[in-house]
Amino acid sequence: MKPVETRITTVFEREDEVLVLDIKPNQVFSKRDAEEAIAAAYDIGKGKKFKNLILVGEHTIADIEAVKLSCSAKGSIYKLVDAFVINSLPQKLIANFYMKIVKPYTPTRFFTKREDAEKWLAEVVVEKEELV
Repeated sequence: MKPVETRITTVFEREDEVLVLDIKPNQVFSKRDAEEAIAAAYDIGKGKKFKNLILVGEHTIADIEAVKLSCSAKGSIYKLVDAFVINSLPQKLIANFYMKIVKPYTPTRFFTKREDAEKWLAEVVVEKEELV
């Protein structure tokens, strides 16, 4: 299947069944963008859950409503785990907020190197009940 283009994100499934969300730089990732990403995941997988690799563009940050939705059960309906690749101090601050205050519904990790995120995705074991 070809990539799904949203306002600021390109979403596609790799051959290893990892869903890649490539977010443009210099953006504010809003609730609308989160909703579009969820819809793209459904369009690609028709309800399948994915390990997600989220490549956050340089200087792109998520607003609080996007963070809340992304962390929720509703926002996690098509995900098994999230591996974010981030670059900047503001992104790291939001990542800390994401993990400590809002608390994601699915296992989530933040990385500064794509290689580390890829390694974690390959190694992480997903419990069978999460596949239902």
